[in-house]
Amino acid sequence: MTIQPSPEEEEAAASVDDMEIHRQDGLLAPKVAALSKSLSRASQLQARMQFGFSQVEWQVVTLLATTQPASIRKLAYIAMVDAAQISRAIGVLTRQGLIERGVSERDSRQAELRLSPRGMEVAVTLRRLARQRNDRLLGGYSPERIAGLFEMLDVLIARAMREETDSGDGTGREE
Repeated sequence: MTIQPSPEEEEAAASVDDMEIHRQDGLLAPKVAALSKSLSRASQLQARMQFGFSQVEWQVVTLLATTQPASIRKLAYIAMVDAAQISRAIGVLTRQGLIERGVSERDSRQAELRLSPRGMEVAVTLRRLARQRNDRLLGGYSPERIAGLFEMLDVLIARAMREETDSGDGTGREE
């Protein structure tokens, strides 16, 4: 099944050509990174416009929606952001009543962070907006093709994580 791009999509594809993302010698990382960055920017912009969130505040809310309770260190690791930035975002979100701080039962020195009921409402709204964006992006593809894409991505992620582990232990994989 061939998908016919809209005039806007053709224009966007031309700008991608200008950025030479298509000509990456068959490398997967630049294409996946371009897709990820574009989707993240769109999500973050919408979060800024609707809720006034900075990029890190948006990341904290969306991460806590799926990984709470969490520590600042855990959020920083997952978001790949400095813990100080996460801490500042937590302060802002706590003052807005979106995050509740508790004390970890395992380590009383460590804060346990959760979304407040209001914070969870915001996270649900952000998730709904992300689903709408996802539906627009995947529009025109069959459920089977979408399932195949997600299956392929899962395999590629697992392989990339294995590469990361293999490279990180100093053994590297020569092929």
